[in-house]
Amino acid sequence: MASAAPLVGLPKSKSKSSAPTATATIPLEETAAHANTSYNWQTPENPEFVHPDHVIPPPSYPSVETLIIVCCHAIFLPDADAPGFPLRSPHYEPNWLLAPFQKSDEATGKPGEHETFLAHIKAGLDALMIGTDAEHPPSSLLVLSGGATKRSESLQSEARSYYHAALAEELAEGHLHGGRAHWLYSKGYILLEEQATDSFQNLLFSILYFRKATGKYPKQVRVITHAFKAKRFLELHAPAIRWPKERVQVQGIDPVMSSVHLESTVRGEEENGYAAWKDDPMGTGDLLGGKRNLRGWDASNAAEHFKDLEDSVQQLFQGTVSEQLPWMEASVSS
Repeated sequence: MASAAPLVGLPKSKSKSSAPTATATIPLEETAAHANTSYNWQTPENPEFVHPDHVIPPPSYPSVETLIIVCCHAIFLPDADAPGFPLRSPHYEPNWLLAPFQKSDEATGKPGEHETFLAHIKAGLDALMIGTDAEHPPSSLLVLSGGATKRSESLQSEARSYYHAALAEELAEGHLHGGRAHWLYSKGYILLEEQATDSFQNLLFSILYFRKATGKYPKQVRVITHAFKAKRFLELHAPAIRWPKERVQVQGIDPVMSSVHLESTVRGEEENGYAAWKDDPMGTGDLLGGKRNLRGWDASNAAEHFKDLEDSVQQLFQGTVSEQLPWMEASVSS
């Protein structure tokens, strides 16, 4: 991430590390009483100041208990390192790599679904800020989850592109240096999960990423995705990994739809989404496994990424669900 710079200094996010380490100060409206606290979003008195290089301790999460997952569905293309990035609006559809069914349709008045994805991001940021102020940092972690699923068109991961979209939105609203999105990312409260290729992996890999970052599993999980996919997460994905049903919730935000579009969308989810996952809960069969492969899935890479976790967790990568997974023990103890 770049050091704070006057007026148009842009954050960078090319690092693949699980915990970002750069620091920055963000110019948002705060009271003078908060100007000297550790939760300071103020512009430095000298805007030319560049913090000297030194060892920065990794983030510590003693009070973090909740995982917020934003499931990613597309790729925001503009490069956050490019000088013209502040001019690239996330509301401009050509700035997104969308599937045909996600694009706008002038004939029906359907808007592009990138607007829904921005609503998902905003909901995640808002949820992360609940209960915070100058003396109380977030009690949650926000994980943007999505791998590089369109490698023939872009090597950018969905998760990283969503973070760039969040930066672009903050800049468009007048928050220099990326606003709260950059501040929360630089403090380690926004993490990028860049392995997942489907909804099951969004849930599982985000839980595992939370464990890698904090040393513990979350007590509560909130999944932010399309409302019509809520049953898939609550009735199939969470039970498939034996995640306690009382510890997972879905916040659903659907695209704008007519009654005809809603009916066909719900029917399509029941027939092609829910039904497929009900028949193959781990997603390892020909149909769902084939979709993963088309999206660039590499099981060996993901297993290597989570190799330091419990043996029972490692078995999940072979499609085996242990009778005693670590989050089940946490549920009993709590």
